[in-house]
Amino acid sequence: MAVFEIESQYLSAKISLIGAELISLYDKELQREYIWQGDEQYWSRHAPILFPIVGKLNHDRYRVGHRYFNLSQHGFARDREFELISSSSDELRLRLSWGQESFKVYPFKFILDVHFKIYGPVLTVCYEVKCPEKRDIFFSIGSHPAFNIPFSEGRFEDYFLEFEFNEFSGPHYLENDLADFDQKPNMTVFSGKKLHFTEKLFEKGALIFKDVKSDKITLKNKINDREIVFDIGEAPYLGIWKPAGAPFVCVEPWFGVADVVGASDDFLKKEGVIHLDVGEVFKSSYSLHFK
Repeated sequence: MAVFEIESQYLSAKISLIGAELISLYDKELQREYIWQGDEQYWSRHAPILFPIVGKLNHDRYRVGHRYFNLSQHGFARDREFELISSSSDELRLRLSWGQESFKVYPFKFILDVHFKIYGPVLTVCYEVKCPEKRDIFFSIGSHPAFNIPFSEGRFEDYFLEFEFNEFSGPHYLENDLADFDQKPNMTVFSGKKLHFTEKLFEKGALIFKDVKSDKITLKNKINDREIVFDIGEAPYLGIWKPAGAPFVCVEPWFGVADVVGASDDFLKKEGVIHLDVGEVFKSSYSLHFK
C-alpha cells in the first residue's frame, strides 16, 4: 500500500493511495496522533471518502432510467486505488476516474480529484468532481474522518462539539440505516450550541443534521484550551458517529445522505443528490485548524 506524507512545521499527514484516505495526522509539538488508527474491534478505517453515494441505499440498490445497480453503503471510492497527479512537501493531489469496474455499479463517467494541503497548523482537503460526459451526471460525496478522543487530557465524557449557530433542524437518528427527517429532531442532547459526548448519545447510532447552518464546528474539552476547529464549508448535511465503547468520534460533512425512509429508487430524485451539468466542476472542501 503506497502512502504519501506531507508536513509543515506543526503537523505531518499520511495519505494512502487506496481510497485517498487520510490515515494519520500528527501534532509534532505535542507528539499526538489525531486520527483514529484503526482497530477491527471497533472500526478498521480512518477517514474514508464517500462517493458516489453517502450512507446506505434502500436494499443497496438504485435505478437510473430502467437500469438497476447494486451499490453498498458509502460507495466504492474508499476501496479503489487512486492515481498520483502531483506531490510536494506540503501538498498532494490524487485522482480517481471512471472505468469498466465503476460502470458495473455506477453508470456515469467522472473524474474525482482529492487535494491535500498543510500550512502551519491547518490541514485542508479539497474535492473536485468533473463531468467529462456528454450528459449530466448525478452523485453524492462526503468525508468520514475519525478523531481520537481524548486527543488531549481528560476522559471521553469531558469532550464536546460546539457549533457556530444553533442547529434547530437536527439531530435525527437513522431508521434501519435510512434517513427519517419526518421525525422531530432530538434537541434534548444540546446544551445551547454544545453537543456533549456520552456513550448514551450514540446508543441509537449516528446523529444526522440536515440544512446545517454552521460553517465552523469546534471539538473541545472541559480540561484545557486544546481544540480542533472544523470548517465544513457549505456542506448541507453532517453526520456524527461512534461505535459503542470506541475511543473516537467521526465528524462527517456530507453533500448527500442515506436514502430517506419510503423514498423511490430513482437515483436522479435521491435526497441530497448533486446534479452536475456537462463540462461543469463541483468543488467542496473542509479544513482542520489545530489550536
